[in-house]
Amino acid sequence: MPRFSSRTVDCIVDERDGLQKVILDDGSTAYCLADLIGAVRAGDHVVVNTTAVDLDLGTGGSHVIHWITDPEGNSELRPGRIIKARYLSEQTEVDPHVSTRLDLNGARVLLCVLHSHLGAVAAGMNSPDLGYLMTDQAALPLALSDLVADLRRRNLLGLTVTAGQAFGGDLEAINVASGIAALLDNNHSKVVVSAGPGHVGTGLGLGFSSLELAGHAATLSALGAEVAVCVRASDVDPRERHNGVSHHMKTILEATPTSIDVPIPHGVESSWITSLNHRPCSIEPIDIAAALDGSVITLETMGRPLTDDALACSYVGASVAWLMGTT
Repeated sequence: MPRFSSRTVDCIVDERDGLQKVILDDGSTAYCLADLIGAVRAGDHVVVNTTAVDLDLGTGGSHVIHWITDPEGNSELRPGRIIKARYLSEQTEVDPHVSTRLDLNGARVLLCVLHSHLGAVAAGMNSPDLGYLMTDQAALPLALSDLVADLRRRNLLGLTVTAGQAFGGDLEAINVASGIAALLDNNHSKVVVSAGPGHVGTGLGLGFSSLELAGHAATLSALGAEVAVCVRASDVDPRERHNGVSHHMKTILEATPTSIDVPIPHGVESSWITSLNHRPCSIEPIDIAAALDGSVITLETMGRPLTDDALACSYVGASVAWLMGTT
């Protein structure tokens, strides 16, 4: 069950739309989702959820401010037709974008296993026309993504959509398909789809967050979108299951009943893709390491800079080339 504790806000160390990062009176750190509970001030008495830190889970080492005990801290009621984070105490009202589209023709959608790949794709594409749809398989609030905030500051990302129970994007969507429709309605046809921060993996065959991509691939393809998956690969990951092409890729493609594109660098072996009834797309990769260096964006996966992983960069670079339509 969740664990709670009463603390006092000592100071605010950073804030942006929807999110404040604070230091508490005991020296620990916490974050406040201001759109849900209101903004905190130094000296506010708060109730914090300490569960993830107590269990040493991968949440960045911070508590979550659950409630501000001072009445002035409570948020105002916002208009909205639906509720997200439904049935939790933090459930929030939003207005979803409702499209009249019956298909997704014209959309070019790249499915990414890791949230960090969004940053690499954005740097490689180097265009504010890139759309991002965040699913609800990891973090629900988009405001938690330092990466998205950084990309927006550098004009490397256009509209964002939060689908399902996720919330806080420029546009809200009921599901992934309606989220792609929303982006098309707003002239964003090149889209990355991935979960937000907090990917879960158990090390076992089916126990990882991004298996959801198989269902999205099938649905979006059936509705007329061009769909590809960004291959997760590494030549520096010490874990055997992720060294070379990650085991996640075979599992996702095995579970995807509709044939989709799988961008790969020129000269790379592709029989594993065709054996799973998908389409290898051999292409000259965009230089992701150079793009990241030029954008001054630092990306890490499992504590290592992405630029140190040549194999990872080559596959992401092929995916960016596919998304840009250079095939």
